[in-house]
Amino acid sequence: MHTRLLGRFGLLLALACAATGLFAQAEPATLVEDLRANGIKLVASPATVKLGDVAELTLPEGFHAVERGSLKKFYEYTRNSMGGQEVGVVIAPGDWMLFFDYDATGYVKDDEKNSLDASALMKSMTANQDAANEERAKRGWDEMKVAGWAAEPHYDAKTNNLKWAIKLTSSADNHQHYWINESIRLLGRGGVMKVTLVTGNDTFATDSAAAASVLSQRYTYVAGQRYAEFKEGDKVAQYGLAALVLGGAGAAALKFGFFQKFWKLLAAGAVALFAGLGKLWNKITGKNPES
Repeated sequence: MHTRLLGRFGLLLALACAATGLFAQAEPATLVEDLRANGIKLVASPATVKLGDVAELTLPEGFHAVERGSLKKFYEYTRNSMGGQEVGVVIAPGDWMLFFDYDATGYVKDDEKNSLDASALMKSMTANQDAANEERAKRGWDEMKVAGWAAEPHYDAKTNNLKWAIKLTSSADNHQHYWINESIRLLGRGGVMKVTLVTGNDTFATDSAAAASVLSQRYTYVAGQRYAEFKEGDKVAQYGLAALVLGGAGAAALKFGFFQKFWKLLAAGAVALFAGLGKLWNKITGKNPES
C-alpha cells in the first residue's frame, strides 16, 4: 500500500465526514462489503445472471455480480464513464473482477487470426496517449501510459475468443509501477462481448487462468446468438480481429494506493483512457472516416 496516497485519501475522507456531520466507519474488509456499504446491490451465487439480452453467466461459489439496476451507481462510485454497452460486472472471492460490455457490431470474421501484428498494434496504441491524457487531465485524473504487452494478442479458433494483456503505468506514482489489464473478446453471431479482467500484478497469472476457466465453463451466448449460428444475410462487422484489439485498448484498470488492499479504481472506456482512439476507430470501422 502506498502510504502517501493512503494519507491523502484519509485526509479527504475526514474532511468529507466533518462537512456532513458523519463519523468515520471501520474500513470494510472486502470489496463486496465496501460496495454494499455504499448502496450498490449485488447478486450472490448460486445464480445465473443475464448479460444483456444475448448471454448469461452462472456464478461459481463465492462469486457476486452487480445487479443491473446498480450498474450506473457502481460505475460512478469507481470513477468510470459509461459508454452505453455495459451489461455486467462479476466479482470473484479474491476480489478480481470481470467487466462485460456488449457491442452489437455484427459478425466479426476471424480471417485475420494468423496475421495479428503485435508490434504494429502496440505502436498504434501508444501513439494515442497524448490525446487520451488531455481528456484525463480535463477530468482531473492521472496520466496513463502503455508500457508494453503482458501477453500478445492470441485468437482461439475453437472457442472464437480473442485475448491480450497490456501493462499500464500512472503518473500518480510517477510511472514507477505497472499493473496489468487483460482484455478478452468473445465473438458471437450478432456482435462481440468485451470482457476485461481487473486484478493485480502478483496474482495476474492465477486470476487470468481462473477467469478463463469461468468463461469457458459458465459463460454462454443464448440460443441464436452463438458464433457458429451465423447465417447468410446476417449483419457483418466492417472490421476484423486487429481492430478489436485497438478498439479495446481503452478498457483499463488501476490498482494501487489505498485501493491496493482490495479495490480496483477503474478508468474504463475509450473516452477515459484512449480518447484519441475515437478518430482511429471511426476510420477502422468506416464510421465518419474523415473525422
